[in-house]
Amino acid sequence: MTPRARARWAAVVALGAAALLPSLAAHWARARAARVLAARDATAAAGYLATVTPAARGGGGYDLPQLLIRARALEGLPGLAVGFEVYDRTAPLVHATAPPLPPAALERLRREVAMRWTGEAMLAPLLDRDGWDVVGAVAAQPPGGGWPVSPWSLAALLLLLVAGAHAVRAMGGTGEPWRQVLGRYGAAAGLFGVALFADVRLAGRGATDRWLSDARLLMQEAMASVPDIRSAPAGLAAIARGTEVVPAESLGSGVVRRDIAGVVRAVAAVRLAPGRWVELRARPVEAGTGPWLALLLATAALGPVGALLAGWSLTAAPRQRRETVAAWAFLAPSALHLVAFTAGPLLLALYVSVHRVSPVAPARPFIGLAGFAQAVGSPLVWAALGRTLLYACYVPVSMGLALALALLVRGRSWGARVARALFLVPAVSSVVAVAVVWRWLYHPDVGVINRLLGYPVDWLGDPAVALIALMIVSVWTQLGYQMAVFHAGLESIPRAYLDAARVDGANAWQRFRRLTLPLLRPVILFVLVTGVLGACQVFALVAVLTGGGPLGSTDVVVYRIYRTAWEQLQFGDASVLSLLLFALLLLASKAQVKLLDRRVEYA
Repeated sequence: MTPRARARWAAVVALGAAALLPSLAAHWARARAARVLAARDATAAAGYLATVTPAARGGGGYDLPQLLIRARALEGLPGLAVGFEVYDRTAPLVHATAPPLPPAALERLRREVAMRWTGEAMLAPLLDRDGWDVVGAVAAQPPGGGWPVSPWSLAALLLLLVAGAHAVRAMGGTGEPWRQVLGRYGAAAGLFGVALFADVRLAGRGATDRWLSDARLLMQEAMASVPDIRSAPAGLAAIARGTEVVPAESLGSGVVRRDIAGVVRAVAAVRLAPGRWVELRARPVEAGTGPWLALLLATAALGPVGALLAGWSLTAAPRQRRETVAAWAFLAPSALHLVAFTAGPLLLALYVSVHRVSPVAPARPFIGLAGFAQAVGSPLVWAALGRTLLYACYVPVSMGLALALALLVRGRSWGARVARALFLVPAVSSVVAVAVVWRWLYHPDVGVINRLLGYPVDWLGDPAVALIALMIVSVWTQLGYQMAVFHAGLESIPRAYLDAARVDGANAWQRFRRLTLPLLRPVILFVLVTGVLGACQVFALVAVLTGGGPLGSTDVVVYRIYRTAWEQLQFGDASVLSLLLFALLLLASKAQVKLLDRRVEYA
């Protein structure tokens, strides 16, 4: 088989995977929504039977003739979304010819008192009137039937197959170039994933609507059988487990979605009596379908990605293919680490920033861009940003000192090497340890700094000088690192340039200004950008030395984010501040690169 034929077959396999895997995943998600509906309806039916069926004389369960009547009436109740089988112990009541409930299944229900899936139906325990013992079970079969995919998903699947066939044909050397076809192939794959996600979401929405409708129907039947329960609607709560039952007004016969305290809830109204209504509120099933979008898009993208790799294998040379595969093999662990600990937290921050998230509140209402508008309009945020920018002004100072030191200790003598090592020690030391030492040095009574000055200064307690004290510590810690970077940049400048300038009569200052400084431009850019980024993210020094004080004079942006998250327990607002800081740092870095970045070539 030729390489072109192998590449085409690989693209065909990828196309089949892109068509089959998302379809199977969507089918599984729809089946899962049907099982959720069956589980909730089984629980509602068990609560209904416990409410309307009288207990047997002498206890020990329900009156068997009444339970038989109620069970068969439940099966014939029009409008229910699922089919039921009711068991008294292990004996079926609705269908006399149905197989009995296995004794092991009944014993497991008695031990766990929880829902379980039998492979064909969802089994819910039937408790006695007092709710103490499991006396039977209610089995609900998930609704079936219907097409495996919706019409729009089928249309998207056809588009995917057509686009994939064009891509495979283009790889054969006929028709359009495969790179041009690949764009349409990717668009078709994305459309297919979105269409399947719409199926999944609609399945979840339908399961929620039918469950609430069934619960409402069972509650109305219970009130018709036991009229006294109208005056105590709390007795109906067993039928609508998983919902919040609250007094309300009429909403009509349908199930609606309503924003309640910033949280979307599915709501259905139940009429108790003329002028008396209650609402059933529940979290809709479709609210938890968000991760399915990423899964369906990822599996649908297998086709375009496979075609891309197959086409690349044809255009790349064998040596290039081997080197690329080897490079990605070495990069895979780092790439996975980057995705898990960088891309993942970033996506989580994006999600949290548009919700009101707090560990003390279970609800996570969607607020959109309201958090960003609040942060932009907050004077505390702007004040923290101003203090951060003022603090970052130490970077040019430390850069100037570091460059001067790099020039002084540029030699290769033993003394120059020892000096460079000593200056580098603060940069590699623990930030917390450095902060503790400087807190002792800044002590107003016994600190070394005040003894050298000859008069007392409350460096960390005076709002006028606290930020300056932090800047001094930062200069001391960053000086050695920046000096090492500048020293490496100076060593990379060819000696021939300096010798030629010296022959031409340039003095030391002219050589530095006209030759050394321009050739150090990339190094200066690197030190400046990394220094500003680090200064804008300062936290440990502030937390150990000042705690944001005194009077908020050192409350910088990152410390404000920390306090918002862990003192005020507002994770959404803290994520908003983090994203705003990220945007500002990105813009600042781009501006610095645009102003200072120029290509420098060494002979």
